[in-house]
Amino acid sequence: MLRSWRQRLNPEEVPGFTARYGRRRKHGLTQTEVADLVGVSARWYNKLETGTPGAYSDDFLDRISRVLLLDDAERHALYVYAVHREPAPWPRPDTSSIDSYLADYVRQHEMPAYISDLAWDLRIYNHEAVRQFPWMAYGINIMQWVLTYPEARMQLIDWETAWAKPMAAQLRLAASQNKDHARLTEVVREIREKDEEARRIFDTDVTSYTHPDGSHRRMYLPHHHDREFAVIWLGFAPLRDPSMRFIVSVPADKPTTLPAEA
Repeated sequence: MLRSWRQRLNPEEVPGFTARYGRRRKHGLTQTEVADLVGVSARWYNKLETGTPGAYSDDFLDRISRVLLLDDAERHALYVYAVHREPAPWPRPDTSSIDSYLADYVRQHEMPAYISDLAWDLRIYNHEAVRQFPWMAYGINIMQWVLTYPEARMQLIDWETAWAKPMAAQLRLAASQNKDHARLTEVVREIREKDEEARRIFDTDVTSYTHPDGSHRRMYLPHHHDREFAVIWLGFAPLRDPSMRFIVSVPADKPTTLPAEA
């Protein structure tokens, strides 16, 4: 099943794939490429694909499910055959504290838009945001994806300098200001435990950064081969709850000033 799932995958659906591996005429990823995207050795992935019993973690199986774009039934089968039990449901954003009018505004926004909370957990996002970042549909924490997921380093251009260092600095500052916030503390711990490079950046980098508003960055998008896209991130906070982050990304070449009146 795993072999058939990776062979059907269109490489163009993986942002940054072409820039790293070159263009493909056929569908399909190799075992090594899947392992790179998941963040494990090709040998470890091969053990799973060949049916060798092993201590396969939920995180590992979920990353495979996401990278190979498995539907719920396929993910269920993967878990049953690999670890002999059903998977937990995918996490879903908690929209309970989002005003319905604000939620509608985010969903109807013409640009990619989302709201995250103090711990960078997604609360709501629109269709355009998922088109840029398919992982959002799986309820993954923003900081954890940027700092620890191998696919982020493929999609985000100048990953360490333009993305990881400023975002880790933002996370450090928030954690220092909110020492009693349990979820934020958990996010920091998981990032430091999951990835050595992310831990190094978080622990030793001296970048100062407080918010992404006005930040210029570059990235790859699905179905656009190796074309680079420059975007500007606009950041807002609802007055009724300043701990929320309302983020919108706009093309860097989009006009930022209104034309003069005739």
